[in-house]
Parts: sequence; C-alpha cells; structure tokens
Amino acid sequence: MYKKRKKSHFGTESSIEFLVKPVRFTLGLVKTLKILYVTSMLKALLFIFTFWPLQLLASAEDEKNKAALLAAYPGLFTFQGNELVWSDGDPKRILWDYGKKKTAQQLIDNADLQDMFTYEYPLVSEGNLEPGKDEDPGRIRQEAFFKKIYGIDSKGNSHSIVTIPWLPKIGKDRLNVTSLFSIQAKLVKISQEIENLPSKFHKYALKPAGGYNPRKVAGSHLLSAHTYGAAVDINIDFTNYWHWLPESQREDGHIEYVNRIPLEIVAIFEKYGFIWGGRWYHYDSMHFEYRPELLK
Repeated sequence: MYKKRKKSHFGTESSIEFLVKPVRFTLGLVKTLKILYVTSMLKALLFIFTFWPLQLLASAEDEKNKAALLAAYPGLFTFQGNELVWSDGDPKRILWDYGKKKTAQQLIDNADLQDMFTYEYPLVSEGNLEPGKDEDPGRIRQEAFFKKIYGIDSKGNSHSIVTIPWLPKIGKDRLNVTSLFSIQAKLVKISQEIENLPSKFHKYALKPAGGYNPRKVAGSHLLSAHTYGAAVDINIDFTNYWHWLPESQREDGHIEYVNRIPLEIVAIFEKYGFIWGGRWYHYDSMHFEYRPELLK
C-alpha cells in the first residue's frame, strides 16, 4: 500500500490565508504610514504658513525698532545680532532681547531693549485717548542703555547739564536740562512755540515743576528720566498723576484716566522728539521725556 502523499501548503485554503495575511498587514502598514506622512506634511505646511510669517513679521519689526534707536542716538552704538555694541569700545554689551516672557510689571522692572517698543506710542494727531490697561509707551526703559548714552557717573550724576530760560517773554522760569542730543536747543524752541500759542494755553506751561533731578521713580528702584536731564515737568497745578488718585478711583485694579493738559501743548513737544506721560495708563500728565525712537 502506498503511503498517502501529504498535500502541499500551497494547495490548501489555510495555506492561501497564510500568504494573504502578511500581504494585508503590509498594505495596512503602508496605508497607515501614508496617513501619518500626509498628516505630518499638513502639520509642517501649517507651521510654515502660520508660524514663519509671524516670525518674519517679528523680525522685521525688530529691525525697524533697532533702526529707530540708531537714528535717535546716532554714532554711539551698533547692533550685532542680538547684542548692542558700543562704538567707544566699552565691552559691556546689552542684549536686545532676553528671550523671556514678562508681565506688565516685569517689563518695567527688568526691561531689555526690545521691551521698550512693547506698546506703540499714539501721536497727538490721534486725539484724546484713554490708554488700555497697563499700556505705558515710553515708561519702559532699559536703564543701563540710558545711563550710558547720558553719561551718568557712578554716583548717579550727569555732567552735561545746562540752564535755559523757559517762556522768558511771559515768565522768569529757568530749567536745568542736558545738552546731549541738542535737547537744550530743542527745549528752547518748544518754549518759543508755546509762547506763540494763544494766551489761554500759557498757564499750563508756566511754573515748571522741574527738569534735571537725579532721583528714582516714585515707589521704584529705577532711575527717573529726570536723572538724565532729558525730561521736563510742566505746571503741577494742572497735573493729573495716577499716584495721587484716591483709592475710590483705583477700584478693582482699574486706574481712572484724567487729564487737563491741552493737546496743543503736547503737539509742540512731540514735534521735537518728546513723548507725553499723559499717554500712559499709569499717567503723569505734566511729564515730557525725550524719546524720539518712539515717535514713528
């Protein structure tokens, strides 16, 4: 009797299934990989068309702001990437961007150069405006930068201070201010143009509260712009200052905005590169400060 021949695996239904399963698995794997690939490509394209344009816009804005700073204080420094480099060889470089997210108060307390441009300064041509919460364009200052450009010594004093007449045709006031960046000459012109305004405006600028005054900002460890001789406070009798508000006007953390300084006076200061503290949420309406880089 012949022995029964074993059937080949290729001749049975189970053997066909044995071959088909790996093929199905492979095809399924390929399909899954295709889906993953397409998904990854879509994510990559989404990144390219959303994140990159934002980065390019941010980079362009940085370059514009660096150019504004260079134009405002010419010849003193250059930029190399993320660093400000002093033209006099001073090795103490200043970072443009620390690379840290900051709260509104941290912007004030620990500002880098980029932070100074966080809020856009609204020109007087935009009319009467109430600043948004914590919007203080110009109140953010990179202290090491300003101490350097105004030559503040180790004791906090300036050696570029001169005395100028203020509204001499209608008063006898004088102001001590810096001669750097021709600030004293600009203030003389401002004084002349205020004198040429109708007489109803003169009272706001008479009896100025001060110019050069080496001190710190009220309630802060930071130097006031008056330390540099680059700020002027006009008549305190018509001033509104957020620190002077009663608690009833600072309820729920909101500071009620008040101002009495005519925009006609503000316009003259802006013409010569000075910003106005009345554009701040933490307002100081008598305060004018030389910050031409912000008047774009």
